[in-house]
Amino acid sequence: MNLKKVLPLKHIVLSILSSALLLSFVGLLMQVKTNLFDNVGDIFLTLNMQTATANAVTSVVTFFRGIDTVGEVTVLFLATSGVALMLSDTQRTCDKVIKQESFILNTGSRLLLSVIVLFGVYIIVHGHLSPGGGFQGGVVIATAFLLLFLANPNMKLSHSILTLGESLSGVTYVLVAIIGLFKMNILLGNFLPHPISQIGELVSGGIIPIIYILVGIKVGSEMSVIVEYFSKEDYYKEVYDA
Repeated sequence: MNLKKVLPLKHIVLSILSSALLLSFVGLLMQVKTNLFDNVGDIFLTLNMQTATANAVTSVVTFFRGIDTVGEVTVLFLATSGVALMLSDTQRTCDKVIKQESFILNTGSRLLLSVIVLFGVYIIVHGHLSPGGGFQGGVVIATAFLLLFLANPNMKLSHSILTLGESLSGVTYVLVAIIGLFKMNILLGNFLPHPISQIGELVSGGIIPIIYILVGIKVGSEMSVIVEYFSKEDYYKEVYDA
């Protein structure tokens, strides 16, 4: 394949120049001698005592920049809504089309479903103790359903249950944030007891585990809807065009 036929020459030149400029800028930053960021890690570890969580990253994601986390969840919700609006008509048109499923793949995927979902739940619940959390665990749970869709294209999720779970988790997240505002004078304030002596225990961190569980439910529900639509897109398109 001739690259010049695919991309105009000016685009190639601009890409090379942009990459060279970016590398030069990064090189200059690496040469700058500054102590501005030397103690950032120590500062966050000290502030982490405010939330009493074993995983300092969790404190940053759900407490110190909790508003940004709300924005990330909102972006995922908008993406899910866009996918549903674009692909729902095609799937309704081909709703009665049945594709023969593989018995071996279908049985194997169902056996693995509970294992993958359990692993995702573990990642969510232990997000304040070890690397992981609501986003990672929610995506892991969605991959379990993706496996089912690939093994059995006829399978359908109950969108009413997913919508209910996604909505309740989102509303509860906002309520927790507002309660923290009234009790602690800060949005997403950690108003539940979180003694430092409980660091490393499953029940610790105050509202931090609750926030991660809510995020996990919301992300898992939304990502499951997305993988359902995209896993069946090519199949429905073939049937629709035929």
